[in-house]
Amino acid sequence: MMLMSAIVFTNQAQNAKKSYKNAKKFFESQQYQEAITELNQAIAVDASFIDAYVLRAQLLEKQENLDAAASDYEKASTLDPKTVDYLFQAGRLNYQIRNYTKAIQFLTSATTLDSKNFQALQYKAFTHIKLNEYKQAILALDNALQIEQTNMCFYARGVANDSLKNYSQAIIDYNKALALNPNFQKAYYALAKAYLSNNQLDNALELASRAVQKFPEVAEAYEVRYLVYYKRGELLNAINDLSKLETLTENKASVLFTRGAYYFEYEHFQNAKSDFSQVLALEPSNYLAIYWRGRSNEELMENAPALTDYKNFLILAQNGEGNFKEVAEAKKRLFELNRETIAPVVVIDTPMVIGQKKLAVFNNADRIIIQGIIKDQNSIESLFINGVKVELGKNGEFSYSLNITDLLVVNFSATDVYGNLSTVDYDLQKTEIDLPIIRITTPFASDNGEIYLSTNESNIFIEGDVEDASLIKDIFIDGVRASFDDTKVNPKFNATISIFNKNIISVKAVDEFNNIQEKSFTLNREGAQISQENPMGKTWVIFIENSTYETFASLEGPTKDVSSMKSVLANYQVHNFIHKKDMTKKEMERFFSIELRDQVKKNNVNSLLVWYAGHGKFINETGYWIPVDATRDDEFTYFNINSLKAGMQSYSSIITHTLVVTDACESGPSFYQAMRASNDIRSCDDVNATKFKSSQVFSSAGYELASDNSQFTKTFAKSLQFNEDACIPIESIVTKVTEAVAGNENQKPQFGKIAGFEDENGTFFFIKK
Repeated sequence: MMLMSAIVFTNQAQNAKKSYKNAKKFFESQQYQEAITELNQAIAVDASFIDAYVLRAQLLEKQENLDAAASDYEKASTLDPKTVDYLFQAGRLNYQIRNYTKAIQFLTSATTLDSKNFQALQYKAFTHIKLNEYKQAILALDNALQIEQTNMCFYARGVANDSLKNYSQAIIDYNKALALNPNFQKAYYALAKAYLSNNQLDNALELASRAVQKFPEVAEAYEVRYLVYYKRGELLNAINDLSKLETLTENKASVLFTRGAYYFEYEHFQNAKSDFSQVLALEPSNYLAIYWRGRSNEELMENAPALTDYKNFLILAQNGEGNFKEVAEAKKRLFELNRETIAPVVVIDTPMVIGQKKLAVFNNADRIIIQGIIKDQNSIESLFINGVKVELGKNGEFSYSLNITDLLVVNFSATDVYGNLSTVDYDLQKTEIDLPIIRITTPFASDNGEIYLSTNESNIFIEGDVEDASLIKDIFIDGVRASFDDTKVNPKFNATISIFNKNIISVKAVDEFNNIQEKSFTLNREGAQISQENPMGKTWVIFIENSTYETFASLEGPTKDVSSMKSVLANYQVHNFIHKKDMTKKEMERFFSIELRDQVKKNNVNSLLVWYAGHGKFINETGYWIPVDATRDDEFTYFNINSLKAGMQSYSSIITHTLVVTDACESGPSFYQAMRASNDIRSCDDVNATKFKSSQVFSSAGYELASDNSQFTKTFAKSLQFNEDACIPIESIVTKVTEAVAGNENQKPQFGKIAGFEDENGTFFFIKK
């Protein structure tokens, strides 16, 4: 058994070495991915194969997969913790991927094993600087410089000393770095900054200028020199350098902000404003730029935009840091810019103000509630009523209870935050306290407040009167203001209101002294003639049959169509048929404008179907029905469908469901509003579909004169005749008719709402008997 294990182990080791050897060949031929695949196999066989980890780390670094490369060096250093290079490489790669805490661990281990390892010491110093451990960095760099003096080591030690504010030593280090490499850009900038920090302004300017000459297209050179110029008080030179810097840097917002600040200090306020505006175009939420643009606007005496900037700044600042000097300054400047000399205005809501500064109070009142608001451009400092300070709401509103026993005058004294004072006196005027008496005369209302309805109309006309010793200023019925003469005592009133889905209505009367009476009335619908079997209510069908024409070809089709429709509708709940034949234009106008209106109102019709069969015309986007006395080619003698709409408009609000079917011509866009989104088939059980209003039109849409063989009417009639359900919605018929006439280019039915008519997304149902 032991022999077998040894054999297996030997084979695995040989396979791992074979894969490693293949990987080296791939590495030499720069086939890095193939090499990594071989090394993965080698490590899978032998997890302690150090050389495989090291080679794979080198390959992964070439592929810029530094995280994985660092992990492999870390594994190698775990398997062989005494090899300094593994520790160094793990530290170096962790430094490059900014994992500084882990990097310092490996680099410290490397320098502990080999204190003379220059690269490890150098990277260890770099890592200490990244961790802000400047003293440790200096110690590591001192050791490195004893081994080899490089410009990078001197520069790094300069950075560490600079960070510790050891400017003199930093200057020495930066100079040594430049001595070793005169083209070392970073050392130039760092040395100039160190001179600046050490207040050696001449040296700083000389070196910064040399850097600009040496590297004229490098942003850092100007970044240093403008700071030097500013500290020397040479604002224009600093501004010029910032202008050049703006063209070289990607951080334009920061450069523009600084230049704006310098312009402001130089009192070039228009330029400052322009720069701050450019900053805000790049960074809209830069609230400091908003603040300083406000300051610039104020200096330019542009107070309105200054106010806007200060307000926006305070809003943004509250969402940001919030606690800095600009906040207090902005508030102070807002206060001063808003300063005005207009006194506050006291507005009293209750009690009612009558006459010249008089408050109406009831005869028997010993205390009143005074409510109102103080209006002013700015905040109100205080309000006193008869010498007592009153608490104010956020917007200046107030409410105060005042004892008026033996009191004749109420004094109001309001002061705003700028000390503007308003003082006003109101006399107390005693008024009557009787409440108005409300009566309804039409419809009949009993003494117990019950209104008896004889119809099922959704709107009712109400008349009544109000009795009161004073003038009435308001009468409302369920929120609708009634019509009445407010100059007469005991006025009569009237209003048309909706009682749809209502069992109670409320009438409210208010007299001139705000005495309010509100009375409720119960609606009694016992007398309403509403069919319990027909959710469409009282349904009428109007047939207009024009067949015998004077100048147009006479037709046999309309007679057959109307007969067919009457026959099938006999099986449906239709309470009345009106059949009009061979109507002249005058007769059609009178019928729809007057006769039908009166009949509909008198008989409380709920649902109305108007069916036209006869010739039609479609001219200039307008549909016409052709009266029998119409003259050919004389558009004036035709019956404009818009006239039909206008005539029906007067009673469309009374009817719940209106459906116009025209088997003549397209009705025209002015008759339609918009087609419904989809012809969804509605259900008879859908309460909303039957109770809510609908105003619909269905047109055969042919552009030619009527024929004697209407597929439109045939399909419409058959849809009703062969319907097996208790009801059928118009949408279902529309679908069938549209499909049936789809092949006829002259008949393209259209279905939609009637423009201008109220439509609550109900629909028209045909209910079987």
